[in-house]
Amino acid sequence: MKNYLEPDHANLYLQRIEKLRTLLDEAKCDAFLINHPANLNYYTGYSGDSAYLLLTADHNIFFTDGRYTTQAAAEISSSFELIRITSLNNLCQHLKENLKIKKLGIDEGKLSAGIWLKLRQNLNGKEPVAAASILSRPRQHKDNEELKLLRKAVAIAEEALQKILPQLHPGIRERDLATEMEYQIRRAGGEKAAFPLIIASGPRSALPHGVASERFINPGDIVTIDFGACYQGYHSDQTCTFFLEEPNQEVQRVYRALYKAQDRGLKALATGISARELDHQVREVLAEAKLDKWFSHGTGHGVGLEIHEAPSISQQSPDKRLEPGMVFTIEPGCYFPNRWGIRIEDMIYLNDKGAEKLTTIDKSLAKMIIA
Repeated sequence: MKNYLEPDHANLYLQRIEKLRTLLDEAKCDAFLINHPANLNYYTGYSGDSAYLLLTADHNIFFTDGRYTTQAAAEISSSFELIRITSLNNLCQHLKENLKIKKLGIDEGKLSAGIWLKLRQNLNGKEPVAAASILSRPRQHKDNEELKLLRKAVAIAEEALQKILPQLHPGIRERDLATEMEYQIRRAGGEKAAFPLIIASGPRSALPHGVASERFINPGDIVTIDFGACYQGYHSDQTCTFFLEEPNQEVQRVYRALYKAQDRGLKALATGISARELDHQVREVLAEAKLDKWFSHGTGHGVGLEIHEAPSISQQSPDKRLEPGMVFTIEPGCYFPNRWGIRIEDMIYLNDKGAEKLTTIDKSLAKMIIA
């Protein structure tokens, strides 16, 4: 349980709340109801679940049940009115009887159909307003406090990788390596791995999300390790592709093309491009090498309180400029089914001058050969 009652932290959350309050008019709402755990954490410091934050022009009201009232009292500022509820019905009764809410903006991605219907019934049949994109928008621009936590999450994960690399040899199971890495993440101060660790060897390296399996790593395998740590709610994410012997010319060609594609993306960020254009820049390098058809996912995604959050960087992304303060991955990969695959992924902080890598591991080809 965290304690954010120190004045500096309390002020930080109140500043975030006030920024969100200014978005009520844009959303055409007179209140927001937030229950997405990442949003609750961002706006209040609360790290639990089973809670709701109601934000109106004049009130900050935090609802949770008896399991979490002590935790909430310790983690959130006294400027939030804390109300204990026993069921959703209690919350709806409060909405109906104590507040004159006509249009309620909600985190629609985190509400079940049943809760949606219950809210609508208590708003005199008026539909709640889908507002998830507005509610999470301020989170796209990381402040200094968030950057400190992200850098720490990166450092924890990278320390864990260095601890397990001596065990990366033929004869070890992918799952055993992943178990050791998660242990090292926790030992270094992480709350947990940021996601189910991907350790995919040999033909399984062609699986972009090949979570660690019972497969034993064999001599000469390509081994993809996609890993990250969670620290005080913030995540890190990066991918290294290791080679247990000197790779052949085909593998080297693909690796160098991916390395060049990522570098093109990093340099393009200094020009103030859109997420869609960034994806195009990366993909274009692979097209020149006649490898683009083997790149089966988007170029990257935002990272923060969630391992995948805005902005999304793909061919389907909005044609909107990426902005300073954003943190996201650039992760080109090529996957040849039933043969092998390679991915290179780093976390990037976009500042006023361009791209800054938050991840620090040198992913040049020579550094990835551990034979």
